Amino acid sequence: MNTRMEDRTKGFYGTLVSGEKLAVIANKIYALMYQDNDIKCRIDDLLLIELAEKDPWGEPKIALVCSEGVGWQQDEYRTISVPTNIGNGYANGRVHISVGVIKSLSTGKSVDIAEYVRIFGDRLDNNVAIWQNAMTEKTKKGGKVNA
Repeated sequence: MNTRMEDRTKGFYGTLVSGEKLAVIANKIYALMYQDNDIKCRIDDLLLIELAEKDPWGEPKIALVCSEGVGWQQDEYRTISVPTNIGNGYANGRVHISVGVIKSLSTGKSVDIAEYVRIFGDRLDNNVAIWQNAMTEKTKKGGKVNA
């Protein structure tokens, strides 16, 4: 079992997106969906990465990745299903937020995905490698893509 950060391939960077700012938008969406202004969700900061795959307009697709290496890609409508945490987890959900809005919530902080995803055995290491393989050469700043 590989559980050491230094064993991961380095050099694939994304940009942190503010979970606090995403939650403000998600709470407004929930208020409209459920006609309830008391629903308050929480969203962790997420890593915005650029993928090699292009969207129908020829732009690189993007994805959001959480600290476990699980991620959500943009869909054909240029939205991403953003995971939310409500209360003690009994009512977790997702809201669709546009790619443009998500990009506008970037903190500007560049982070290597190999260092962003926490350490907890092979599953998380495999998640990192999957996303690295999907990322563009433009985001690669060294290292070798895992095979």
